[in-house]
Amino acid sequence: MKKALNQFVLCFLLIIFCICFKTYTTVHKFNVKNVMNNISFLSSEDFKGRLTGSLENKQVEEYIKLEFINNNLKPFMGDYEQIFQIVYPHKIKKDPSLNITDNSQNIVKEFSYGKDYKEDMLNFKNNTFSFNNKNPLIVENNSSIQLKQNSDHFLFYTPNNSNLEFRSSFISTDPWSMCIMVSQQTLLDIKKYLSKGYNINCFIPFINKNTTAKNIMGYIEGKDKDSNPIIISSHFDHLGADLKDTVYKGALDNASGTAFMLEMMKYIKSLGTPEKNILFVGFNAEEFGCLGSDNFVKKYKNYIKNSKVFNFDMIGSDKGVPLCIMGGKNDSVKNDFISSISNTCSSKKIYFNYLFQDSSDHKPFRDNSIDAITFCDNDVSKIHTPKDTIEFISPSAIKRCYNVSSKEIIKYAFNNNPIVVYHQEGLIVSALGIILILITRLKGLGSRKC
Repeated sequence: MKKALNQFVLCFLLIIFCICFKTYTTVHKFNVKNVMNNISFLSSEDFKGRLTGSLENKQVEEYIKLEFINNNLKPFMGDYEQIFQIVYPHKIKKDPSLNITDNSQNIVKEFSYGKDYKEDMLNFKNNTFSFNNKNPLIVENNSSIQLKQNSDHFLFYTPNNSNLEFRSSFISTDPWSMCIMVSQQTLLDIKKYLSKGYNINCFIPFINKNTTAKNIMGYIEGKDKDSNPIIISSHFDHLGADLKDTVYKGALDNASGTAFMLEMMKYIKSLGTPEKNILFVGFNAEEFGCLGSDNFVKKYKNYIKNSKVFNFDMIGSDKGVPLCIMGGKNDSVKNDFISSISNTCSSKKIYFNYLFQDSSDHKPFRDNSIDAITFCDNDVSKIHTPKDTIEFISPSAIKRCYNVSSKEIIKYAFNNNPIVVYHQEGLIVSALGIILILITRLKGLGSRKC
């Protein structure tokens, strides 16, 4: 009886070992080095900040599309692309200017671009204006001057420490027609010259222009072909370059999330056929107010209302920063989806926190009651500045996010299949069990000979 039981256990362990070994040898190991290389590639000078509407942004669209095709992802609803209309800030070939003139239009003072002033990217509904103290609608305070001319609203403001590096997102529907960052000294000079009756003149060579942009989509078909897909997403756009061609590379925001998604795609694809469909989406125009994800949800809402959305935005900074689970502004820790992910963080002893903000591509999904979260490392110290570069990306933060998100994705897409989830552990345990049984048998044979 004991011999038969040992034989059964050995056969069982051999089966488990073979299954786990096959899974282990065929699975694409999530490679942090690949992620780092892709972050470096996407945030290089070649793509000039990936501004939506630019040629370089379109090149990134094609790159992601080819990655999907080369990894045998299928077109979603018959297409790898979702095209939508946008307004974007188009740079024209003229020089910027901010100067002071007298009533004869003689230049009294010329300010220096990049040192004394710089455009804020918020809007360019009107890119030129002139005013003096006779303008009836000027509002001044210690850090700004607000101006209204006809239907246009303009703003001069001084950012913290007179640092002119930060660029806001571009929002074409914002009520400001144009905003200009100025140093504290420049603001004081403008006020001084205004009080003396001089004219303030400003021109910034950006215009609002209509064009198209694309979201890029590819999916893995599950056993349940009619299931609402598990969605894995990131945005690939950023803020372009300023008028001195200083590139805002956006390594953390969000070359990191895009590179993470592409490596996760290879890992998930290698696991075999999931129970549910899995859709990968590269969103465009997030920096324009989540326009890509908003258009996506509007078009495909009926096909994704029961989806789970894992969005990745700013993955790669763990210098005292927790991994944040970001839900919508009306969410809480009691949300079942968020609670499940936080439990996984706790079980793996991962330093994490919550954010409840509508500041990434989970927003349109949550606005439509679709379960969605964004994983992010909430480090804004270099975000939207030229300092957001590959040198500050942390491989350990990428690994940290993978350890949590992969388990959660497998839970929903593969129904927590133990061979998928625990194939490495199964390989080790079954191998040790087989060795132990064989050693026991050899000892038994030895004792018999004696």
